[in-house]
Amino acid sequence: MLIWMLTALAPLCACQPGHRKSAATGDSTTAAIQAAPVPVAPSFYMQLTGNLAGQPVTMQLVKYAPGKYEGWYVYDKRGEPIGITLSRETADSLFFAEYAGVKNENLFSGVFNGGQFHGVWTGNDDTFGFELEKDMDSVITFVAFMFEDSAKLRPNDPASPVARSSAAMVWPLGGADQDLIGFLRKSMQPEIKPGDMPVQRLKSSVLSYLSAYQDNAKITDSSDLEFGPGASWNWESHATESVVWNKYPYLAIGKMEYEYSGGAHGNYGTTFEAYDLAAKKKLKVTDVFKTGYKPVVGAALEKSYRKQFRVPAGEPLDKGFLFNRHIEPNDNFYLTDKGAVFSFVPYEIAAYAAGQITLFVPWNEIRSVVQPAYLPTKP
Repeated sequence: MLIWMLTALAPLCACQPGHRKSAATGDSTTAAIQAAPVPVAPSFYMQLTGNLAGQPVTMQLVKYAPGKYEGWYVYDKRGEPIGITLSRETADSLFFAEYAGVKNENLFSGVFNGGQFHGVWTGNDDTFGFELEKDMDSVITFVAFMFEDSAKLRPNDPASPVARSSAAMVWPLGGADQDLIGFLRKSMQPEIKPGDMPVQRLKSSVLSYLSAYQDNAKITDSSDLEFGPGASWNWESHATESVVWNKYPYLAIGKMEYEYSGGAHGNYGTTFEAYDLAAKKKLKVTDVFKTGYKPVVGAALEKSYRKQFRVPAGEPLDKGFLFNRHIEPNDNFYLTDKGAVFSFVPYEIAAYAAGQITLFVPWNEIRSVVQPAYLPTKP
């Protein structure tokens, strides 16, 4: 039996419980909003600001469903977003692991009540307190949608392998004039036409994947399922989005995809979309950088890589680290008020085990090749 779940956020995180129906009856986004039994909404997008270890920080947090969060935070003076992933959730607390370098085990542990998040940050043999509060001033607001489902390869077989699929998105809601919101909706989700419901695209994507998975039953050798390799038919496909940067005039959205269809491991990667809100434009690298920018930006990326992964200055990068001696900037980038970020998916510049490599370069190291419109007013 196919089971699916939809979660969505009412404007500015108003509490609205999720809906669950069978695939046969379809979805509904018109149910009346009801009072939530707990103070934390079942889904939301939220910006929080405050301090960590006495330094001002800003956090972008998306909740799609219980146990399903996407988050980033930044030290405001540095301007380099750091990704966080949920490690545990209780009735009143959240625990996020921070991935920002080799052997990094930093952890946010705190009480969350839907508008405030406070507790302790631990890492690098240090412990610091943090105090964050919801702050939606001057940000683009979003609704969080999610659809998930599963299906057996052979519906009538109790021991059948199972595929699981989910898709999630952040849908621009407000915080700007309707022209800008309309532009963002069209740019972020070009498949969704005016008047369409965003959840229908998610539902279609998930159900199409599961239908294609079940089609494999027609060509599957039953012995593959009975004598061991059946586990490789427990497929997965997941897609989710995060708000990485949301400070005028820039917006950055991360789109992560993971898929496993047999073999030693799944494949994944996050692509980033960079937006110039003032110009109502989805940015390309050539919009931001001058002709001939690659050697300068590449040198800054190499410096960033050596710092993050603790590689000595004189040690060749292609000796046990990367595929090549030098790093060439790609098109997977976004901007903050302090610099540019380039990200490389697994296998792009290094082995799968290296994971996705994301590198920040400050404006002062690449000023000579940045178009004047994108240079900060102060170095």
